[in-house]
Order: sequence, then structure tokens, then C-alpha cells
Amino acid sequence: MTRGAVVGDPGRRRQLHHGGGARRRCGTVVPVAGRLVEWRGDHVGTPARDGEYGRGGGGALSGALWDMRPTSGIRLRSRRARLSVAMAVVSLGASACSTSPRSPAVAVPPNIVILLADDLGIGEVGAWGQQEITTPHIDRLAREGLRFTEFRSSAAVCGPARCSLMTGLHNGTCRLDDNDNDFLRTADVTLAERMHDAGYATGLFGKWGLSWDSEPESWPNAQGFDEFFGYRDQVHAHNFYPEWLLDGADSVRTRNMVPNAGRMGAGRATTRLDYAPTLIRDRAFRFVRSNRDRPFFLYWATNLPHINNEGSRGQADGGYEIPSLGAYASKPWPDAKKSYAAQVSRLDEDLGGLRSLLDSLGIAERTLIVFLSDNGATFLRRENDGGTDTVGRWFNGTMNYRGFKGDLYDGGLRVPGVIHWPERTTAGSASTIRVDFTDLHATLVEAAGRTPPRDISGRSFLPALTGTGSFALRPYQVWYSPDRVQSAVLEGAWKGVWHRDTMQLFNLQADPGERTDVVAREPQIAARLDSLRRLEDRRRVHPTPR
Repeated sequence: MTRGAVVGDPGRRRQLHHGGGARRRCGTVVPVAGRLVEWRGDHVGTPARDGEYGRGGGGALSGALWDMRPTSGIRLRSRRARLSVAMAVVSLGASACSTSPRSPAVAVPPNIVILLADDLGIGEVGAWGQQEITTPHIDRLAREGLRFTEFRSSAAVCGPARCSLMTGLHNGTCRLDDNDNDFLRTADVTLAERMHDAGYATGLFGKWGLSWDSEPESWPNAQGFDEFFGYRDQVHAHNFYPEWLLDGADSVRTRNMVPNAGRMGAGRATTRLDYAPTLIRDRAFRFVRSNRDRPFFLYWATNLPHINNEGSRGQADGGYEIPSLGAYASKPWPDAKKSYAAQVSRLDEDLGGLRSLLDSLGIAERTLIVFLSDNGATFLRRENDGGTDTVGRWFNGTMNYRGFKGDLYDGGLRVPGVIHWPERTTAGSASTIRVDFTDLHATLVEAAGRTPPRDISGRSFLPALTGTGSFALRPYQVWYSPDRVQSAVLEGAWKGVWHRDTMQLFNLQADPGERTDVVAREPQIAARLDSLRRLEDRRRVHPTPR
């Protein structure tokens, strides 16, 4: 690759490309309302089905206690048994700076890696029952770590999910509630900045999706990352053989040729020599090698197994670009289905390569690895494989949960979530605690040895990883789509899903597939969830692109 012209204004770039978020910034404090649920214990187990949800509030869960016992696993008691109630209400528009004091929970902070897949369905990996696509490295991570059965994304599409991961704010508060409709500001405090303040080297490799090209304050190196290599714009990230990638704020040429490239380099290459996931993987591995002797935070946001939307029409691979079909070449499937499976396996191989590298450097035992997808399986349609023409159903990507990417039913929100932390997480264990990306943000801050921030939506679940201590679970979760076409609230057994202001209500304990609407039978629960939906919706006014 060759280094090309600087993208953006060079003068502004020099001011902002300061080697990460070493400066300390004031973050916007948003209201955090609701009771917090206390969890105690020293063992990660599975809650009993009986009594799994509380009965207060007309059947809606107001709080639930995770009681961790080494011999009996987790037992979820009623809220009347022992409930810790806390209220944190902060004035909207206020701001605060925090020195993020050290947390006593972690004596020696680990290296931290997030490998974030792009549009990978929960049912498309072996650890969740997949049998046609081979994912031995993800499966091994799940066997040796902690697998979460109730991990949900904070949004049903890419940009807002990543916004919540980086800022810890749910998408009724975060800058982005749709792809590319806003960008991060200097006032936003990102996970990378919190890691930088904790003494970590910080690197982002892959897809960012939280910037506008015209706004340098939103670029990764202005948001806490010492190193960035990949795609700043998510439309650019659709192209697996781009003509250029970004190295910090500089554009770097590849040997690919994309005729009539569209906005931000979108299109389909005719000369295909440099596969972007390989270039990104190699830079991520270089970052790990360079920082082997100090704590590092690696955010590897791959674009696998996303489709090249702008380069899929009339193509046999359906837009699922991959150098080789590998073991799937001889399968009696349409080429697009083979290509998709090969992309998932390539993602799996990249995880295996990372773990081999950590082993070779002697740092695997002090590295915490998170594996996630950014949202549910895709709704896109391609060639029929004899059973379906929906890509997300080719391999049962939604595990029969209702909906797909873009939907606020669980098919669009549930994601495969695994955390592996040698000598801290219990190998082969599964947790049913209900968490999302905002909670992961808080948890990783605490794992880095800092006190989790209180001015975000998420709450740390670090004790679920270590088996010691206690933490407060949020009693409900909320989601919003742009223009509020959809919204959702999940509290205990009850989930409300709105299309505009028309509500559906589901009891997930009895109906995990969200097939039976019981809103007419449960008016009190419906009214409560609707009040939470309105309470948490602090919709922002988005700027007009310049």
C-alpha cells in the first residue's frame, strides 16, 4: 500500500491527531432514572426457572436479586426478599469531569480486546447450535470463557450500536439513533478515552461509523484512539476491496481498482488484490506486538460478515466478498450462501489467529477477550437455497426469534456474547444476566481498574465475570429507532414493542419468540412500560451535513 493524500483539512488534522484521548474531557451528564437491582455472590451459575421473574407491579419486574452460591448456582429471589433500591437522577444538560479513581476490584488490569462482528446472527456460530458453518475458535472461546444467553445489542443497526458501546449511553440518548445521522463531539467521553486515562495503549482497527468526514473532532484519533486503521465511514466499510483505507487521518492506497467509486469509496473492485479484512487484521496484530509490554485496549471492529451493499447487484457472491470459498466450495448451495458461510469462517479464523498471537507473546493469560456481534442477523434477500431466500434464515441466524437486523424484536437485538478472561471467568459457564453494550462499557472500565462512570446508562457486571462482589443490574432496557418508527422496553418477563404509538406486549418467559400479543389482557403492565419508554426518550436534534 502507498500513503496518499490527507483526508480532511491538514491543519485541523494536526491539531486533533494528538495520539489519542490523553486529555481529560467533561462529559454530558444525562438523567439515569430507575431502581437498581442488587446482585451478590461468588459463583456464576444459572437461575432457576421457578420464580425467575418478580411479581410486583401487576406482574412486571421492578427488581430481581441474583443470589450467587457456589453449590447451588444462581437463585433469583423475589424483589421482596432482599432488594437494594437506589435512585440516580441528574439534571439534563449538566456536565461533569471525573478523574475515574481506581477501582479496588482489579489488582492487575488485563489487556482488553473487543472483537466485534458485523451483522453476525446469534444462531450462526457453533456455540449457539450452528452445525453447517464451522466456527471452532469462537466455540473454543465459549467453552473456555463465559457465554451470555441474554446479551442484547443496544441498537438493531450498526451505527447506534457502536455509539452505545463507545459512550455507554442507550440509543434514546446517544448521538446516533440511525446510521450516519450524527457524529461524536469533543464533549462525548468514549470507552477509548477512559482506557487511555487508565494507562492503556488504545487501537481501533476496522469500522468506526461514528464520524462525519467534515468533522475532525469525531474522527477516531480525536476520540481516544492512539492508532486507527480502517474505515471511518460505514458505507466505505461495505467494500471489502477498497481503493484506500485510512491510517489515522491519512488515506492509504491499496492495489485494488474500483471503477466509478461512489461516496466514500463505495463500489465493487474489478482489480482485487488487497482484501481489507487481511490488511486490518495485520495492523491489529502489529498493534498487539508493539504493546505487548504494557496494557492495551484493542477494538477490532471487523466488517465480516457484512454485505457489500453497493457491489452486490448481479454478482454470484451476492455481495459477500471473500477471497476463497474454502470448505464450502463443494456445498450444494447457491454461491451467495457459500460466500456468506466463508465470511463467517474467516471471522472465526481471525479470532484463532489473535489467540495464537497472544499465546506466542506470552500475554494470553492477562488478556480479556470479548466477542460480540453488533446486531441481529440480516433481513436481506438473495438466491433461494431451496428453503428460503432470506440470508438471516439460511443458517437460522435468528434462532427463530422474531425479526431481523433493524427490528426491535429479539431477532434484531440478541447477539452472541462471550467473555474470556483466564483465571477469572469460569470455563464453560453460561450466564443469563440481561446486559447490553452500555453495561459492557461500564464493565470494561472497571476491569481496567477504574471506577465505572455513573453518568452513563450502563452498569458494570464485573462480578459476574470474577465471581466475587456485587453489582446493580438495571431493572429495564430501552431501544429506539430513528424518527421513533419503532421503540421497545424490556422489564423482567415483559417486553413492549411499539410501531409509532401502537404497542404490542409480550411475556418473554412464556413466549420468547414474541408471537402472542397480550397488550389487551395486561393494561397496567402496558401503561408502565409506556411510561418508561417516554421517560427514557431524550431524542436529539441531529445536524444537517455540511
